[in-house]
Amino acid sequence: MNRIVNIMKMKKITYKLFMITSLILLSFAVLIYLTLYFFLPTFYEQYKTNQLQSGIEEIIHNSKNLTLTNAIPLFDDYIKNNNAFIYLQTKEGTIIYSPNFMMQGITQPPNVTAKTALIQNEETPRNAFFVTLPIQFLDEGNLTVTVFATFQPIDEASQVLVRFLPYISIIVVCIGLGSAYFYSRFITKPLIYINEGAQKMANLDFSENIVVRSNDELEELSNSLNEMSNNLQQTMIDLQIANEQLKDDIERERKIETKRREFFATVAHELKTPLTVMKGYLEGMIYNIGPYQNRDFYLEKNHEIIERMEQLVREILSMSKLEQDTFKQQLEDVDLSELIDTITKDLGFFASKKDIQIIKQISSFMNVRSDRDLLEKAFKNIIHNAIMYSPQGETVFIEVTELPKESQIEIKVINTGVKIKEEEIQQLFEPFYRIEKSRNRNTGGSGLGLYIVKQIFESISVTYSVSNIENGVQFLVHIPYYDCKD
Repeated sequence: MNRIVNIMKMKKITYKLFMITSLILLSFAVLIYLTLYFFLPTFYEQYKTNQLQSGIEEIIHNSKNLTLTNAIPLFDDYIKNNNAFIYLQTKEGTIIYSPNFMMQGITQPPNVTAKTALIQNEETPRNAFFVTLPIQFLDEGNLTVTVFATFQPIDEASQVLVRFLPYISIIVVCIGLGSAYFYSRFITKPLIYINEGAQKMANLDFSENIVVRSNDELEELSNSLNEMSNNLQQTMIDLQIANEQLKDDIERERKIETKRREFFATVAHELKTPLTVMKGYLEGMIYNIGPYQNRDFYLEKNHEIIERMEQLVREILSMSKLEQDTFKQQLEDVDLSELIDTITKDLGFFASKKDIQIIKQISSFMNVRSDRDLLEKAFKNIIHNAIMYSPQGETVFIEVTELPKESQIEIKVINTGVKIKEEEIQQLFEPFYRIEKSRNRNTGGSGLGLYIVKQIFESISVTYSVSNIENGVQFLVHIPYYDCKD
């Protein structure tokens, strides 16, 4: 039942157009019928009267040049064409010609008075033409012609029209309703098709286009709907992509926020421990408790703790600066050979303490365009980590090579005699992560060194990786080069 109701609603315009067209056609049929019934007799009577009047006037005009005998064919034709009666009579009322006298060659018909003429003794019918006019011939003068014609056939036609009304009505209704049905179907079929397509679009179903080939406004409407559908579909796809991107951005921001909270929690822990130690040292010195009476020794310990805390704060500030949206690189030409030499000289003291040899293999004129301070900080952390986490007496290799095909410079820092578990390699760049779990300050740093390296390289678009090789650990860096050679 609901399906039928839906179909009726969908095709409502068809039924409207069918009913309107049917009423118009039937109204015109009734109007034509009434016009024929009421106005046709009057029109026909007027037409017939004019025809009879003009015909007899033409005969009267032509008879002036004809004899009575020669004019008789004119009267016969007039009688035949108009279904009329004609007779000629003298002034005395004697009929000298009438359709009843069919004798050929008679020059003088018998004397018949008007009283003996039946037509003169009868009353003129209601729907009839009756006129008496003077007429002259070459051989006859001062005669009168009388014309009588009845309109009875048109009355019979009206009666037949009334009797034929039921049959006409059936034919008119069948033709009218059939024509209205096919006309309404022809007109509304593309509209219903377009409406169904528009409803699919309203339900966000863009699987089918509306195809109407009629070279009129309906085709333009279907093309406009298709264009709107395509634009809407593309907009929805763009919105979906933007929505997915927004979800990813929100998720990424959530992760960043989580990491930021974890970072600050770790920072608080990293600062709390040395502060607690310092507080214990100071309270022992204030109250002269046991070994803390040796104030010079514990003041020196406190000074070392403050220096480490100061270094930690500087590292945190460096990371904060890199994460700001307002951060901008200070680009300049950087000679990598000179930069590596400066870094190895600064770290030579730490290498000598562990009897570690630093071997460099660097070509001359290795120039890049980048931020010198950031590159120095990153490579100093990398090389310092290689020294600090290498066993006693091992070697640190530093190799700088140009890769012309890739337009890059490759830098390798290899420290021998050590391996890193594969599951720990990716965690090396997390803040405060240290392979040495005891977090002893004598055996390692704060755990921010490689995290700072990661932040620096990502901010200046440098690719990097860490991997185990046959005889140690390799830190690999690729920097787009800037060739300053002559």
